[in-house]
Amino acid sequence: MDRAPLALGLVAFALWIFAVNHANSLAMNSYGLVSVLGWPYFFGLVLIVVAFTVELLRIRLRPNHLALLIAVLLFFVFGTASAVEPVAGLESSFIHAGFIQYLLQHGHTLNNYDARFSWPGGFSLAAVLVNFAGLSNALAFLRWFPLTIELLYMAPLIVIARYSGVGQRAAWLGVILFYANNWIYQDYFSPQALNYLFFLVVVATVLACWQPARAEDTAVRGFVRSSVAKVRALFTGSRLRGLEARSEWSSSSVLAVILLISLIALASSMSHQLTPYVLLLELGACLLTRRLARPELIVVVFLFFIGWLSIGASNYWVGHLHQIFGAVGQLTGTFGSNVKSRVTGSVSHRLIVDARILGTIAIYSLGVIGALRRRPDSRALEALAGVPLLLLVALSYGGEGLLRAVLFGLPFVSLLGASALLPNRVGPIRAILPQLPFRRLGRKALGAVVAVVVLVMSFNTVVVRGGNDAYESYTNGERAAVNYTYNHITPGETVGIVAPFLPIGFRDVGLIYVYIAVGQGTVLLPVRASGFVKNHAAFVILSQAQESWGVNVAGYPVVWEANLEGSLLSKGYKIVKAWPTATVLRAPLSIIRAT
Repeated sequence: MDRAPLALGLVAFALWIFAVNHANSLAMNSYGLVSVLGWPYFFGLVLIVVAFTVELLRIRLRPNHLALLIAVLLFFVFGTASAVEPVAGLESSFIHAGFIQYLLQHGHTLNNYDARFSWPGGFSLAAVLVNFAGLSNALAFLRWFPLTIELLYMAPLIVIARYSGVGQRAAWLGVILFYANNWIYQDYFSPQALNYLFFLVVVATVLACWQPARAEDTAVRGFVRSSVAKVRALFTGSRLRGLEARSEWSSSSVLAVILLISLIALASSMSHQLTPYVLLLELGACLLTRRLARPELIVVVFLFFIGWLSIGASNYWVGHLHQIFGAVGQLTGTFGSNVKSRVTGSVSHRLIVDARILGTIAIYSLGVIGALRRRPDSRALEALAGVPLLLLVALSYGGEGLLRAVLFGLPFVSLLGASALLPNRVGPIRAILPQLPFRRLGRKALGAVVAVVVLVMSFNTVVVRGGNDAYESYTNGERAAVNYTYNHITPGETVGIVAPFLPIGFRDVGLIYVYIAVGQGTVLLPVRASGFVKNHAAFVILSQAQESWGVNVAGYPVVWEANLEGSLLSKGYKIVKAWPTATVLRAPLSIIRAT
């Protein structure tokens, strides 16, 4: 029996390899990646969850075995798209590769071209890695980057779990719940994926270095008076100076931690717009909950962030202050841009969006139950889970503020969710909800509950994470169409596409213009050939991904792309190259040269 979990994990991994090798991405329907995965994939997913549960509930925990089984689950959740689809997904990956290519060719950023160029730290690091690997561009990094970065997240996640104040079994359960609920596709090739790693490393380091110096006063003096006293305790002088946290590390080690966090904060300030905000909030939460003894770290992060925003990113914020601060206090508008505007399109697309919302509600609900059941020595975990939601008060982040807030809070919400099933019953702070009905059902019943929860959440994430792959993943034909266009277009000319769902942007940054007929905020507008003519599009690329987006998200009729192609031909465009999944049209000189 000791080897049974690893044996099940090995069988599950073999089934995953079999499944991805027999999946045909060209047969994908409107439900995305899940539609081309056969029964071996889902049977393997069941096996790996069962294996993890059996290993988790052993009398003696084996951390190496648990980590290995979680790694196998990562292949199921984050590696399947990379293995099945021939081209990396998401157009932003290719745009970022184009930024890196520009840095390699010119040695500096392109001013006034894209806001992301104002935070070039991640692109610069990638350019160094491209040179180190002896490559000509960053395209080789794109396809397997999501799985790679998720594997890198595991180490700081394990440290966070270990020092978060939950029990050992709840810690491991919290790690796998994080991965089972991470449907938020922010691990593609991007600075935000790298900065999320920075974020996890900083929080893990702080939690490992500092612990509460004393137990909180748990004397009951009435609910109201006790609550007021606890709030007042958050802002005492000793709390704000960090005197209520302690460290067992040596002075030299603590100094090294301060320097490490400072360097990471500097790198983050130079490479991402949002992460420094979250670092400030989380470090503040750690200070107020007695898990940080050096408040000057908050000042350092603030100075780095403000310094880079004021000087290094001045090309962006000059004239764009409304984009940064315009959403302050606009909760209704933020909610609309983050949630309501996404619940549109076909039945399959709305099902995917609804499943994402329900999955998020489920893990947060489980987290609330865990917060009520556990007996901690500090409420740091609850604070770390909640403060990212404060971002919604300040900014919508292009309609993705809620997604990012959930992602930053997910490690801590997952640990609280694990505490709902495996609560820590030894701690100075009294549990508000000490018992649940299944507490006395025994180890087998508890194992069944854990397995069902992890399996349902993992299955939901597999479905919704790949739910948009019908238009966010690309074929070899679509990649060939983009390459053909780049090879034949003249610098200064424009290539036209319907929507930003093509592997485009990785070449000739600043030389070739891309006209997008329908932006994300105007999906209900019809696509007309006159728009391409008016913007002098020398080439127009029509593709399977864009067609799927039009049907599933924009609500266009099934024949909309064929009708558009006919309209373009009537305007004088000619088909110059075609593949089963993509068509390239060339404009007459009269359109290209028109003024």
